[in-house]
Amino acid sequence: MQTNPKAGLTFASALRSILRQDPDIIMIGEIRDQETANIAVEASITGHLVVSTLHTNSAASTITRLADMDIESYMIADAVVGVIAQRLLRRVCPDCKKMVPLTEFEKEEMHIRPEYRSREILVPQANVGSDCMRCGGSGYQGRVGIYEIMPMSNMIKRIIIREGSAEEIENQAIREGMKTLVTSANQYVLQGITTIEEVHRVAYGEE
Repeated sequence: MQTNPKAGLTFASALRSILRQDPDIIMIGEIRDQETANIAVEASITGHLVVSTLHTNSAASTITRLADMDIESYMIADAVVGVIAQRLLRRVCPDCKKMVPLTEFEKEEMHIRPEYRSREILVPQANVGSDCMRCGGSGYQGRVGIYEIMPMSNMIKRIIIREGSAEEIENQAIREGMKTLVTSANQYVLQGITTIEEVHRVAYGEE
């Protein structure tokens, strides 16, 4: 259903009505206020599978965003089972892309292992302004998703309960095998799917 705040049909009021039907799974378009967050967390703790979205910069900062909505840390640790952050990268046009070598700085930035840094590594560059019929001279065609998947482990829950920072949570998740958005994006660069400029624009927020 669509919310209608003017008629009093908000995320929170709709969610309260939905919970009276005792559903197994609840999908909330977006958690945007404290009341919705409280109901969603309480529903999750009482055995419902709650799926929703939050606007944050990373998977780990989702936890601190919930804390900013005055959700108790022990309730966040109990309620959240996993977080997926996602962004979209533009695919470089396969017909007109140019292949250029990585600079030493870019190799270091992309965490290329030292034993491979002496080799020439070619990555795509968008041919913006070309007369390519496929991309219309934009240099890009289509998009590809990058993801950051953070399951909740016991160690991450302990960090949340003691109100650790998003950086602490992310570092622990990385130790447990999580690939960050930047790591995922860099892999697409090395596979020839997107450009370093696009990674900077999306993963680092540079224009």
